[in-house]
Amino acid sequence: AVVSTQSTGVGEFHFDENGMSRTDGHQSHFDEESRPDLFFWSLDGDDQQESLEDISDYVTMGNSAAASLFREYINVLEAVRFSSVCPEKLSWKVLEKNDEVWTLEKVGSVIQCMAGVANIRATETEIADFLRDPRTRFSYDQTLYKTNVVTEINDDLRLIYAHHRAKHCLIGHGRDFLYFQYDRREGDKRILAHASCTHPKCPVDPQIIRATMYETGFIIEPLPETGMSSGVYVVKMDPGGYIPDALLRWFKRKQPKILFEIKKYFER
Repeated sequence: AVVSTQSTGVGEFHFDENGMSRTDGHQSHFDEESRPDLFFWSLDGDDQQESLEDISDYVTMGNSAAASLFREYINVLEAVRFSSVCPEKLSWKVLEKNDEVWTLEKVGSVIQCMAGVANIRATETEIADFLRDPRTRFSYDQTLYKTNVVTEINDDLRLIYAHHRAKHCLIGHGRDFLYFQYDRREGDKRILAHASCTHPKCPVDPQIIRATMYETGFIIEPLPETGMSSGVYVVKMDPGGYIPDALLRWFKRKQPKILFEIKKYFER
């Protein structure tokens, strides 16, 4: 197995057959020049291509997740627009609003279901290209410990492994995810949809609780003649196992504000 450590100018990252991970715990900001090489999962002697049936299944799941995410996007924007008029008739509740990011929670949801809304000083293409690259998540999600691309189905669809650790949020060994990332356009909007999936290259580790990600992701809409875009981030997940209520409340506040970190990245 190849083992190496790459210094990026924003911290050090460790590479081996298990992926890319933080080694210094420092906050990270990735410019194009300092971004570590994209890591693709590789197993010795395993060069098998995905079957056409598997590809079709992943594409179907991607389209379904993107459609569900877009429906939630409409509901979230409706809640932002009418929260002060008729909040009792809305499916989302505004928890906090300021000049930077609005945070919301879905009413009556039995899973963790949050959203953030913000305007970002970048084009829709710039933001989407930034978010498509799993390495950049180190710069805006401080719970991310390790990530890698398991396989790339096509230009718009890839499977990603992510291991999250946070002493305030995910106890024990943290949580890991295996999810697909699907990039789709809907009119002038860009949808980056994520949801949990399975793949033989990435079985469940009995030492880590694998959380379930439902329709999650970003919807980015250009704001004409402003050089800005509107970003909506929806998170729907079941962390699995036991997590104290106080830590879940922390997680609810933290996740939607990922948009604030993305705003800071583009405003530097």
